[in-house]
Amino acid sequence: MSQKKTNYLNADVELEESTPAVKKKSKKKQNKTLNTVKHVLGVIGTTFLSLFMIVIITCCIVAVTLTVYIMQFADSAFDVDLKNVDLSYTSFIYAKNSAGEQVEVKRLSGDENRIWVNMEQIPKHTQDAFTAVEDKRFYEHDGVDWKRTVRVTISTLFNGYGEGGSTITQQLVKNITGDDRVTPERKIREIFRALNLEKQYTKIDILEAYLNRVPLGGTVYGVGSAAYYYFGKTVDQLTIAESAILAGMTRSPSVLNPYANLERSKERQLYALKCMYEQGLITTDEYEAAKTEKVKFRLIVEGDAYGYKDPRYDEYYGNNANKDENSDGYDDEDTYEAYRWNEYEITQNWYVDAAIQQVIEDLSKAKGMTYAEAKADLYKGGYKIYLNMDMDIQEKLETFFKDPNNFFYSYDKTAIEENCAQAAFVLTDYRGNVVALAGGIGDKPGDGCFNRATQAILPIGSTMKPISVYGQAVDKDIINYSSMILDKCITLPDGTSWPSNFEGDYGSGGYIPAWYAVQQSKNTTAVRMAQVLGIDTCFNFLTDKLNVTTLDYTYDKAYSPIALGQLTQGMTLMELAGAYQIFGSGGVYYEPKLYNLITDYNDKTVIEQEPLGDRVMESDSAYITNRLLKAVTDTTNGSGRYAKIDGIEVVGKTGTSNDERVLAFAGLTADYCGVIRLGFDDNKNIGTTNYIYLAQVWHNFMVNVVNEDSTKTFAKDSNVVEKKYCTETGLLATSKCKNTAVGYYKADNLPKTCDSTHKDGEYVKKHGGETLLVPNWGTQKAEEDTSSTSSN
Repeated sequence: MSQKKTNYLNADVELEESTPAVKKKSKKKQNKTLNTVKHVLGVIGTTFLSLFMIVIITCCIVAVTLTVYIMQFADSAFDVDLKNVDLSYTSFIYAKNSAGEQVEVKRLSGDENRIWVNMEQIPKHTQDAFTAVEDKRFYEHDGVDWKRTVRVTISTLFNGYGEGGSTITQQLVKNITGDDRVTPERKIREIFRALNLEKQYTKIDILEAYLNRVPLGGTVYGVGSAAYYYFGKTVDQLTIAESAILAGMTRSPSVLNPYANLERSKERQLYALKCMYEQGLITTDEYEAAKTEKVKFRLIVEGDAYGYKDPRYDEYYGNNANKDENSDGYDDEDTYEAYRWNEYEITQNWYVDAAIQQVIEDLSKAKGMTYAEAKADLYKGGYKIYLNMDMDIQEKLETFFKDPNNFFYSYDKTAIEENCAQAAFVLTDYRGNVVALAGGIGDKPGDGCFNRATQAILPIGSTMKPISVYGQAVDKDIINYSSMILDKCITLPDGTSWPSNFEGDYGSGGYIPAWYAVQQSKNTTAVRMAQVLGIDTCFNFLTDKLNVTTLDYTYDKAYSPIALGQLTQGMTLMELAGAYQIFGSGGVYYEPKLYNLITDYNDKTVIEQEPLGDRVMESDSAYITNRLLKAVTDTTNGSGRYAKIDGIEVVGKTGTSNDERVLAFAGLTADYCGVIRLGFDDNKNIGTTNYIYLAQVWHNFMVNVVNEDSTKTFAKDSNVVEKKYCTETGLLATSKCKNTAVGYYKADNLPKTCDSTHKDGEYVKKHGGETLLVPNWGTQKAEEDTSSTSSN
């Protein structure tokens, strides 16, 4: 018992003794676990912290890199003047109609057909159409629609594509810079530039610039040009339906315009109208009306998408449909475009052809450009050219010249088209304004074609005599109206008699009055006048005073060219008209001009014609020469008698070149100077039987120009007096002079009084013309030139 007890006691003792050790072991184990957890947590924390720091650092690096990258392409210095950006603008040509109103007759455009219009000219519904379709939050954002940009970016990342996210401001930036590459760099630049542009300009400024730049099909840029191109209107006349058509095509104007695809154009119009309606920009009534409006287009369209079929389609489609004749620009040749005003059609006629040519030449001089540069400038510079053309007279002249029966007694149609003599006409007033012109008989073959009124250089025959010798002789008081001039040829150094007159004789050997010498177009007396004046004097007057540019300084300084008009090359009809107008303008020369004013697209004057001319002859001399020319038309045996018009005073001079190659007539009324010429382009003989006298042709046209309001007679010069003269001596008549006539004289330079020595012309032989017998040949070339045949 005691032993067991002892054992129990021992067990108890052992238990009591072992308990503190077990507790100690357990605590150590717990500490170890805790330490392990702490260690693991520490590692995890350190790892996450490290990762977080790596992310932060990486983000910073990325941010810095991205910032550097963005700033590399950002254009914070983007600064542009929206009104002065170099743009291509359409140029306009205007002329006055019978009511005195300026009417548009031609548009010229290069690679960009643009008409700048100010914001106040653009209807509000047109502005709204574009903002509704292109940028509905235009008035809310600061240049970039961030919501739209993010949406498009995400769509692009996940789908590979996205709808356009550019605002109107961004599109304007792209139009200005021309930077349209599809790259992130370009987009970044565009965003910064748009933000910068919005800081510089108002929304109105930006929208105005955009609406004037937006491409709207082919060479059409801006709503101003598009309004005309598609609808034949000015922009302020656009309807809601028409505005929606324009706004609807902006995504792809080359395929969404009505000329390219009428059905798709209608679809896009309806989309634009829906956008406008949903954004509260138009009312329900406006929306419904615009959807069903039967929009009329300027050019022919195919289909009935707009509720009707174009009635022009069946007649023209396949030949001219959907063709805008003015779309070729300036690269090839001057372009053509038809216009309809007051129920008749205006096309690029002979006058417009010539005006374009003259404007290019004048711009070249004014701006120091080459001809090619000036031409390009005209077609893209947005100029406004105001012509001197009288539209009514020009239309009459074009109609007259289309009919060969007005020039020939008979003709074969095939021959007339392939090989006929041609003619041209230039009509001016007495201030240098070209009123009308025609450059050829028959239908005008094309635009910018050879214009015989301004480009043909042909001889002018005896129309030379008044401008080269007789006018000057009067002005220098060498002759007066009735001065007696020896009608006799001269003898050349080789013994040859020269010149012969039109009739084939070498002069009567007697004396004839100046007026009769002009009336009969005597070659003999003209040569003698040139001798007295001197070839250099005559030549210099033509080139320096009358601005004749086609004379040859070597070969035309001779008697045949100067006195008889047998020029080496010839003169243009335009220059001949300019020379003759001095006899109706009181001796003042005005360079013939087809336009009076050129302005730029801001209406600033570029070129304005000088209103003052140059006095080249005293007014009394010009009037007396005018009276000499009256003898040509006002008598029954004058060579220009067929030009007479009942009730209207007409003066003039005929001309025939060597071998009947060219015929000319210069005729003047109190209001107009008109010159006409007939001949082959290659200067071959025209024959003498089939053509109608040019004086008659001149008459037949001019009777359509004069009317009851026309000035009936030339104004008499205040220094010219009418006096009777003795027809035998040419001196002032006395009561003893049996044969008298009325002449015109300078009040301060009257002829002497006849002393009644009439017997056998003794006075004339003693006092008149003998000095005109002295030849003064300068060179062998002059002798060769004088071998020409007669001129009339």
